Amino acid sequence: MASKSQGRGDCQEGTFVRLPLDGCVDFIKTLQSDGRCPATLAGVQGAAFFADYTFAIDTLLAEKIRLIRSRLGDADCGIVAIDIPEGIVADPTADALMGAIIASAITSAFMVPSVDRRNGTPFTIYTASQANEAALQKAGVKFYSPNERLGFHTDGMLRESAVYVPRYIALYNIIIAYNKPGCFYWVPFAGWPQFDVWAGMLGWNRPYRFEATPIVYAGALDRAEDTRGHVIEAPVFWHDAGGGDRAVFMNGELLGPVDGDEAFDYGLVARMKRSIACDASRIALPQRQRRLLLMNNTAGFHARDLFDEPIPGARYTRSFMRSVASEGPRITA
Repeated sequence: MASKSQGRGDCQEGTFVRLPLDGCVDFIKTLQSDGRCPATLAGVQGAAFFADYTFAIDTLLAEKIRLIRSRLGDADCGIVAIDIPEGIVADPTADALMGAIIASAITSAFMVPSVDRRNGTPFTIYTASQANEAALQKAGVKFYSPNERLGFHTDGMLRESAVYVPRYIALYNIIIAYNKPGCFYWVPFAGWPQFDVWAGMLGWNRPYRFEATPIVYAGALDRAEDTRGHVIEAPVFWHDAGGGDRAVFMNGELLGPVDGDEAFDYGLVARMKRSIACDASRIALPQRQRRLLLMNNTAGFHARDLFDEPIPGARYTRSFMRSVASEGPRITA
């Protein structure tokens, strides 16, 4: 069923930070007084859009900034949820915009975000509707829908011909038009007892071929032909020369090792994913509108429940912002 949760591992509640409404109002007023509050999210341009507002962001977060940094850097955690209250302004549409602007500003305090190549924004917006999901399904694009399962994975970044694992990623839910949105799950590498076992089985720094999984919602159908069937080469388990910095790349469909080993067991990855889902300790955070999720992508896997029971008549079933750190280990030559 769509509401079935990701796996059966031990589950604990995640860390939540709720921003004060008056602090959010003051932050927006600061932007407005400087003529820096855009009329649309498209007006948030470049990775340094909020560079002159570090003090204002620190004031908004206050003592919570230390808690957030601590959780992101904690090997047993690595994820924080930040809730942005409603009512910053009276108009609901403008209020949704203000919440998204604040989410982008907070994200910029913890990473230098990569800039969307098409829009120049320090985030990419994905919007799903029943109509565009049907079109993407017809085009043969995988994982096109909020109610399709991807499973536990990490996010990667392709820069020219090299593969990177972004240090941090951020997701902010603008709209969730489902009665049962379920939970977002996080598995710290430190909470998976079999991490080193599976790293040994698949090999450190051993390159594999992957068919890339595009994140595609509204506006992405024109890119379906470009992304479908795109094969990249990267290790699943990576560490640097000294072994101190490590990361996992697990996104898309693994096609096999680059070395063409005929004895390779193609069932390994499926069994490894079952181990993550069933044997690891998970952190659960209910999915909500106006909830920003900050996570250390080099320290854990993430997944979510399937969205269930779409709200009848909703124009969009889901809209979210995704920010990816420009910094992170390069895992291919």
